[in-house]
Amino acid sequence: MADMMMDCPKCWGKNAKCARCGGAKRVADEQLSPHFKLSELLESPTARAQGIDNDPSPEILANLRKLCVELLEPVRALIGPMHINSGYRSDALNAAVPGSSKTSAHSYGRAADIRPLKVNRKQMCDAIIASKLKYDQVICEPTWVHLGHSYPKDGAQRMQKLSMFRVNGASKYEPYNTNDPRIAG
Repeated sequence: MADMMMDCPKCWGKNAKCARCGGAKRVADEQLSPHFKLSELLESPTARAQGIDNDPSPEILANLRKLCVELLEPVRALIGPMHINSGYRSDALNAAVPGSSKTSAHSYGRAADIRPLKVNRKQMCDAIIASKLKYDQVICEPTWVHLGHSYPKDGAQRMQKLSMFRVNGASKYEPYNTNDPRIAG
């Protein structure tokens, strides 16, 4: 739809000579699937504050569309509405986000960090794991759930089920265990 607009993800309205928006600060948004728009997967307070280009290439846009259609929409059907905390991260943005992996699936448009709105994180993970959905990773993190559609190196869907815990300031990943008392809603 031409009337759907978003802030320019290339310059975040900070560059009057921006090649993407020409200084208009706004560009057309795109509906990637029935419930998810491109703007939701590009939004980043870090990118905005630091003026980091987070405009996806056509290949990454195709990956984001696949992520939405093949994983986020089916998960939404399982658990209800959800908020996207983080979707695509350009390499520059990924480097600016503390704790991000240099090989993050976010940098390929193949992952999103989600906060469910009607169930808790544990219920969300349990529902996804019990479903027949194909995915690369479900990681129950302390405040959101990381959903990876496919592995960036080869497109595999490894069906990894993990929990992430903070131990002495570092991230520690373990196999997901629904009975682990450290996993709270």
